[in-house]
Amino acid sequence: MGIRITQTYAKIGIDTVAADLNMKSHKPELEIHQNHARVKIRTELPRVEIDQYEAFASTGLKGPIDLTHEIAQRIYQQVIEQIGKIAEDGDTFAAIENGVDPIVSLAEEDPDAEHVFDVDCIPKVRPRITVKGSQQIEAGREGEGVHNGVEYSIIPGRVDYNFVPAQVNIYLRQYASVKFSYVEDSKIDIHI
Repeated sequence: MGIRITQTYAKIGIDTVAADLNMKSHKPELEIHQNHARVKIRTELPRVEIDQYEAFASTGLKGPIDLTHEIAQRIYQQVIEQIGKIAEDGDTFAAIENGVDPIVSLAEEDPDAEHVFDVDCIPKVRPRITVKGSQQIEAGREGEGVHNGVEYSIIPGRVDYNFVPAQVNIYLRQYASVKFSYVEDSKIDIHI
């Protein structure tokens, strides 16, 4: 007679899934737009203007309007003087009580008219000289605003990631067991 003992060991099953991390990064972007400085320059070239009218007028070379005005004044003066002379001559003729012959005295006056000649330098007046010309400079920026003419936009960077954590599954694949059985016909002799 014999006893048979059969034993089965327990078996453990382990399933693992490794961790996985996928990352994708996007760089930040900065866009800048700047208004350029502007300079506007307007130049009127220099011009010299010389007005010689007064210089020529002092020598007697006048324009028609001024010459007409001067001749009219001279004629008016001569007319007044001539009227005065005629009145004086009339007074001389009227005074016959003086006993002087007025015709003889008047005849003696007229031929003795004096002519005065003079030497002089002309012109007496300088010409008027004026210089005209200008330069205007306008400097600045158009549409400066709060940011001093610089406009910018920022697109921030970002990181996209996908993380799969590690997994460990432990389970019992086979249970342990001990089995005793009786065997009748055993030929094994074991001595302990």
